[in-house]
Amino acid sequence: MQYGLNNRVAIITGATGGIGHALAKEFYSLGTSLVLTGRNIEQLNMLCENLTKIKSDAPAPLCICADLTAIGIEEQIIQRAVEHFGRLDILINNAALVEGQMFLKTDNAFLAKMMHTNFTAPYTLSRLALPHMLKNKYGRIICITSIAGYMGDSGMSAYAASKGAMASAAKSIATEYGRRGITANCIAPGIVDTPATKKLPEERRKELKNMIPARRFAQADEIAYLASFLASERAAYINGQQIHINGGLVR
Repeated sequence: MQYGLNNRVAIITGATGGIGHALAKEFYSLGTSLVLTGRNIEQLNMLCENLTKIKSDAPAPLCICADLTAIGIEEQIIQRAVEHFGRLDILINNAALVEGQMFLKTDNAFLAKMMHTNFTAPYTLSRLALPHMLKNKYGRIICITSIAGYMGDSGMSAYAASKGAMASAAKSIATEYGRRGITANCIAPGIVDTPATKKLPEERRKELKNMIPARRFAQADEIAYLASFLASERAAYINGQQIHINGGLVR
């Protein structure tokens, strides 16, 4: 199914992670010109090399090794994307720090690091990307949040707060700029079958699956399919939403 993404330029942060890899593959297969960021240059280069083997009308991706905790990195990413491709249509804020501490043990340094990576950096990227989208009269801001930002999680209060903050910011962006052809939406995955979850003990994986009505983890591709739809013209009237994709894991 084609979504008219073959003439679009998209930035995907955190492209080397499980969900990020699936996002890159999905959008590149649809012909989207990609700017991919990640902290591990070797993994990033390998991803870009593998993508170019996919049948696609898109040019080779622009890969930027970037740590979102670095001061001013957001400006560099946006500037390089626009200089390279001449425009910017889609921003997918996928990069995130996933760490936990019990609430009483969460110190200010940990909280600041979590909030900067998961909220301040994507917020800043969205703010810097928006003028380019307004110029094109088309823009899609998609934030990968989390079920934790909606219902909380024991030992993950800082992480949940950072994801909840981004979801609230996206709603405000949608309210302010919806009339200008811009949409801002969030995808809140539940438990996804990624390299990180594969490291869990099998007994724990089985316990988690039994909590999910679908009795399985999400596949990263399923997150990517939803993202490509939200990025398309077909989703023009979906705005300011946080869409949960968790197999029924709600309470």
